[in-house]
This record gives sequence, structure tokens and C-alpha cells, in this order.
Amino acid sequence: MRPSSLLFTLFGDYFHHLGMEIWVGSLIKYMGQFGFSDGAVRVTLSRMSQQGWLKSRKIGQRGFYHLTAKGQKRIRDGVTRVYETKEVQWDNQWRIVVESIPEKLRENKEKLKKELQWTGFGYLGNNVWISPHNLYPQVMDLIEEHKLHAYVDFYTARYDGPQTNRDVVQKTWQLDDIKEKYEQFLSHFEPLYERLYRLDAAGKLTDSECFTQRALLVHEYRKFLFIDPELPREVLPADWIGDEASGFFQEFHRFLSPKAEKFFYDNLCVPEDYKGETT
Repeated sequence: MRPSSLLFTLFGDYFHHLGMEIWVGSLIKYMGQFGFSDGAVRVTLSRMSQQGWLKSRKIGQRGFYHLTAKGQKRIRDGVTRVYETKEVQWDNQWRIVVESIPEKLRENKEKLKKELQWTGFGYLGNNVWISPHNLYPQVMDLIEEHKLHAYVDFYTARYDGPQTNRDVVQKTWQLDDIKEKYEQFLSHFEPLYERLYRLDAAGKLTDSECFTQRALLVHEYRKFLFIDPELPREVLPADWIGDEASGFFQEFHRFLSPKAEKFFYDNLCVPEDYKGETT
């Protein structure tokens, strides 16, 4: 587990709604629960700042970090997709991105690929990406951010055959692989939930254990944002395991939250001279 990835998890699960800068001492305390050293946390925070996700400032001798606009957007998008489970009616239209980025801009091409995957697009082949969701604003933001106006086109169209929309999905997304990842997630966390439930019933479940396990639960579940585009029910198997995994995640998260949040707030160290600043 990379420290930067875990920090994204913590910012998304705990910090994003606070609207404040976070003292580096608090971040070191939380990351220490997972075995990361003071030095490793500071180096990671510095790198994330250089990459444009975080911004820092000093108050006296103490350092504070908050999410940049870019970081806030990434966290907001991720939080929405992790916790919002409402089903959207599909209009049977595919959103299509066609890119023709030249070799001299390969770095931009790779960045666009990663961002399209994160957003939920699947690669159909021949530089064509598709999604059943109306992601026009997100795509336009990507084009603007990477200055790709001359190399990326966006279309909306209906698939008229000769195969079916389910066939299109099967060619674009490996549903069997996604299903296997969900099975692995459930096989790992369901026994853990049972163990922690028994500990809680016996009065032996600690706040720190709940904090750690909730972070790990979210950390593993949010990986599905990169591989599961939340396809419409019409093109999924009737017994799609993603529904079971989503329900289990929400239940386990609720179970862990009271003690996890108590640990979080008990250790949210804010120096006396901190006046607070919204992000």
C-alpha cells in the first residue's frame, strides 16, 4: 500500500468535509496506525504537493496541508461514486471519445488514458473510448486541462447492431475479471466483519482498530472506481455481484464508523495558534 494512496483514502473518508487545513502532526498520527514513519509521511506530503494535489503553508514552526482545487475535485468525484448508490435510468446512448494524439505528445496521451479510466470510460479499441454515462463536462475538463482540443472528439450515439449492447459491454469491460475482484473483496472482508462484530459484542473492540479497519475497507473498495464503471442494469447479469459488494461495504462502514470517528476526532491535534482556513 503506497502512502500517497492511503492519504487519498483518509482525505476522502475523513477530511474532505471539514473545510480546514490539517496539521501535519495529525496526519503523522493517523498514518502511524498503518506503520508509516514520520519521514515517510512528510516525503509523501511533499510529493503530493508537487503533483498539485495538496498545498501547504506554515503557521510558526508547524506545517499545514489542504487540498487544492484539483485535489478537491478528485476527492469529491471519488466520494460521490463510493457513497452514492442511486440508480440512474439509462437513455441507451453511448458517449464516445475518439483521440488522435500524436506520438510527440505521448505523455498527454497516457494522462488522458488514466483520467478516462478513472472517470469510467472503457477502451473499445482503435483509440475509441465509450461510456453509458453522460460525462460530457468531465471530458471537456480533461480536454481543456491537457490542451487536447485538436486531438480529441466527443460523440453521443446509439448502438444499432448487429450485436447487442451487452456484447459491446463484454468487449469493452472484462466483467468476469471485475466479478473476480469483487469476490476477493468479499472473501477477505466478510470474515473480518464477523470477527470484529464478536469483539464488539464482548466489549473488546477498540476505537483505533475501527479507525484502521475502516480506512482499509474504504481503501480496498475505492479501487473499484478504476475498474467498475457502474454500468446500467440493462447490460449487466441479473445477479451482478457488484450490488452485493456495495451493500456489504455500506453495512460494514456503518458498523465501524462510531468508534472510528471517535478515534479520528480524539486525535485531531489542532495547535492553539491555529485560526482555521477553509479550503
